[in-house]
Amino acid sequence: MYEDVLSEIGLTKSEIAVYFALLEIGSSTTGPIIKKAKIASGKAYLILDKLIEKGLVTYAIKSGVKYYQAKDPERLLDYLKEKEIQLKKKEKQLETVIPKLKSQYKEIAYKPVAEVFEGVKGFKTLLEEELKQLKRGDTINLTGVPKTALEKFQGYLLYWNKKRIKAGIKMKIIYNHDCKRLARKRDKMPLTEVKYMKESLETPAWTAVFKDYVTIKNVQATPVCFLIKNKETADSYKKYFNMLWKIATK
Repeated sequence: MYEDVLSEIGLTKSEIAVYFALLEIGSSTTGPIIKKAKIASGKAYLILDKLIEKGLVTYAIKSGVKYYQAKDPERLLDYLKEKEIQLKKKEKQLETVIPKLKSQYKEIAYKPVAEVFEGVKGFKTLLEEELKQLKRGDTINLTGVPKTALEKFQGYLLYWNKKRIKAGIKMKIIYNHDCKRLARKRDKMPLTEVKYMKESLETPAWTAVFKDYVTIKNVQATPVCFLIKNKETADSYKKYFNMLWKIATK
């Protein structure tokens, strides 16, 4: 649990192990640290130097020997704040660069017909991309949305739908049969029509089709999603959706 939190703020697995070792054993030379943290002796000084740079470890020299000491864990908050300041500086720098990059970007010259999005961040990035491609009055059609999607991402999907509705984008959804309890909130949403698959047609992945785009999402384990931009493919999926919409039930 603690390892995950420290990893999220930018510490490596080895840095976390060394920091934890120092918290437990206190002021120490490299020998006990290497043993406690279970790291290669050749990497010990490099890892300790990185932690010193981050302000999480300090040292004192006694009789010509370096003794390392972990800083108070409160220092982790300072380290995170420093990273936030650095990120804000980089964000401002990037804002000045983006207009120049956009002036060089040739949209017509590079139009990918397929992209892959992996992980939770990839899943959310794809959903945000869908909204970017749609405008007020457009419709997005979803087929085969499974119960797992609602269980894992109910909060985010409700937030996404609020943005969709605010943007004036319509949606027609065909849920899997077992989604009725979790999908009730969608029934009451404006600009939203909901139906349900027959039990025999349920699938773990679902599709969304809009304009010239088709997206396919599977979140049963680690999310993996696909985006295809191709008019003929999108038209085919629209036909499938219209056929299934006719036989789906409310």
